[in-house]
Parts: sequence; C-alpha cells; structure tokens
Amino acid sequence: MSSDLVSAEAVPPPTHVTSRHYSREYADLARRYSGESLDVSFRQLVGVLPANEYTHGLYPYPARLLRHIPRFLLATDAIVDGVDLVFDPFVGSGTVLLEAQLRGIASIGVEQNPVAALVSRVKVRAEEVGDAETRLDEVLAAAKRCRRPTIPSTALGRWYAPQALSALGRLLTVISEAADLSAADREVAMLCLVLTARRVATTDPRIPVPVRTQRNAAATASDVWEAWGAEATAMVAKLERLPRRRPPAHVWTGDARDLDMWPSPEEARTTLLLSSPPYGAAQKYVRSTSLEAGWLGHAPTGRTVHIEHGNIGREHLSAKDATLTTADVWSPSLRGLLEGIGRKDARRAAIYLTYFVDMQAAFTNARTTGVKRIALVTGTNSVVGSTLHTSQHLAEIVQCLGYQRTLSVRDPIRGRTLLTARRNGTPSPAEHIDVFEVNPDA
Repeated sequence: MSSDLVSAEAVPPPTHVTSRHYSREYADLARRYSGESLDVSFRQLVGVLPANEYTHGLYPYPARLLRHIPRFLLATDAIVDGVDLVFDPFVGSGTVLLEAQLRGIASIGVEQNPVAALVSRVKVRAEEVGDAETRLDEVLAAAKRCRRPTIPSTALGRWYAPQALSALGRLLTVISEAADLSAADREVAMLCLVLTARRVATTDPRIPVPVRTQRNAAATASDVWEAWGAEATAMVAKLERLPRRRPPAHVWTGDARDLDMWPSPEEARTTLLLSSPPYGAAQKYVRSTSLEAGWLGHAPTGRTVHIEHGNIGREHLSAKDATLTTADVWSPSLRGLLEGIGRKDARRAAIYLTYFVDMQAAFTNARTTGVKRIALVTGTNSVVGSTLHTSQHLAEIVQCLGYQRTLSVRDPIRGRTLLTARRNGTPSPAEHIDVFEVNPDA
C-alpha cells in the first residue's frame, strides 16, 4: 500500500496528545500483568460518553465496538509510542478510524462488507459539510420531479409499499445520474438513501435481519420525502460535530487476507493494528444489511451469499474450504477443540476451522509487513456446548508469528449479543483486549 495514502490533507492535523491519567492506568495494568487476564471496566476508566457523540451514531450497524476501548488505548503513551498510523483490517462501521482521527493519528481501514465500508467512509469524511447539506436538498427536489425509478434488486419490491418503492427508486436515479455530485457527496447521498429505505421498509426495526411486518404497508411517496428530509438533517448535524482539523482516514472495500490491502513495510514499522476481528459466524452481519446491499447494487437478487462467501466468519463454505483439516491449524490446543466440536457437529467444526485458518492468513500479513504493535478486542463463544476462547486462540496465532503479548485484560461488556446468540450457543460474556509487540528477532 503506497505511503501517499496517508499523506496530510490541506488542513493540518492536530498534534497527537495522550492522557496522563489513561497512561498511568495502563502502566499500572501492565505492571500487574503476569500472564493471566486482568479484569477492568473501560466504561469506568473513560467515564460516560454522549450517546450520539460525533458521527458514532451515524448508522445503526449491529455490534459496534464500544468506543471507550479505542479512546482509552489511543490516548495511552505505551500504545501510541512510535505510531504514525492506525490500521484496522476489520473496520466494520469505522469506530477505530474515527477515534484515531479524534486523537490526531492517520488511519486506514479494510472492510469486506460494502455497506459497512460505505458507512465508515462517510463517518470519517474530510470534506466540508455545507456542500453536502445543499446537495441532499437538491437530490430530494430532483427526485420529486423524476419519473424514472431505478430498482437495483428484484427482491426489493417485497419490502416496500408500491409508492414508497417508486420514490426510493427515483432518489436512486437522481443520485446515480447527477453529474455535479462529488464522489464524497454521492456516498453521503447513498447512505442517506439506505437510511431512508430502512425507515420506510415493512421490516421489524427491532430485528437486524429483515423480517416482513405490516409496518409501513401503506407508505406513500410523501412518507419517503419526509423520511429523507429527517435522515438528511440528522446526518448533516452529526457530520457537523466532527472537528475540522483531522488527519486523513481511508477505507478500502477489500479482504484482510490480501497483502495488498495492508500498509507497506515502511509504513508498518510505525503502525498500530487496532481491531475487533469478526466472530466465527460473522456473516450474520452481512445478512443484517441485505436491504442496504440491495439498494447499493450489491445484491441484485436480494441474496448476499456472494458477499458472505468472501467473508471471514462465513457459514457458506466453498469446495476449497472443505479441503481444510485440523492439521492446517497451528495451535495444538485449538486442533483438539475443533476435533471435539467435529464429533458433535461436523458443519460447525468446519465453519470455525475455516475461520481460524483465515485469521492465520490475515495475521501473517501483519508479520510479513512488520506491523509494530497489535491490539485486539475479541470475545468468547459457546459452540455446540464447547467453550471457544476466541481471544486465546487468536493470541496463539499472533504469538506464533513472533509477537509478544504485553497485556491482556477482560471487560464484562454485553456487546454484540443479538447477532452472536445462537440456538446452540450463548452470547459472549466478556470482551478480551490483548496487546502484542513485535519481536524483531523472531
């Protein structure tokens, strides 16, 4: 990845300032760490944060990372010492990148889900907001005059009243064809469109994966125009909260297993990898954005299987995935656990085997490029009655690559529960935060 991707923008970024309080707290944890995870509450360490702070609440992406964690870490001397770039190879909805911007550090994120990638790009956008507000008003006015709806997915009709579907399609036509929209403003408009589409759909808003109800069954074009106006106003208000002087943040739609997505070796020497990796069955997050994917043109038949097939944490396994065996896993303890799961449920074992092999490939890229420091936020899951300590097994992968763990803490966060709960499992009871330092001699 070329170094010019993280060059300074026209407005100089703020100087990165750490917190003495956070640095002292971290130093105390590091002194007490002796190989076993320490219990900690990041909510207590950081304190209460506003619910809609900056652009964190821009989009209701499921299982967003608790922002207290990156806020604490990125303000800690020991974490950012010698760091010029924050890299998140599993960026999700962009929490880490926004927190890096707020701390004055350039950042890059990679995300396989195109909907989440769009959300992240808008969340950390660098352009002035004034033009975006004007452009959104112009899109609405043009859509009211337009008579050519664009419906990019054959499945969208089932989720909308006829008039609402037509109005949404006319908004899409205008956004797609407007010659005077910049790339950044077009992305803001597309995100406004999918948020509007969520608002007027006949789905149950309490359930992430679309489920049809009688809600909005008689929605009209006027309802769509009103929803667009409300979403546009809310979005612009959130974007206006961002500080003007921020370092650049770039989001690529891609695969963390692809070495080309990673910082160059020169950049990696001053790179902090800070990320919350996906779970073994993370394709549920892709399904939860299937309506949005349809409007963005990524699901022409309404199905997201083709996106899920490339996802780390997928249940739709390919023929190549089926050739994997536990011998492909580096950790002896993980091999034994997967073999035990396989005796109960071969399919679930294959899903998690594929997941850990994928994670081996992703973190091999960290070692290949020479990433300086790694901080991971992960959970523990139950799979067919067996406890799967994801944090422990990912730590083993990272350590096999020559990194030394310098801290491990556990926070009893009730996060990501709705989409990680399964009929054969339980929600993750805690988040584990592990910090690793590269061993140059390994």
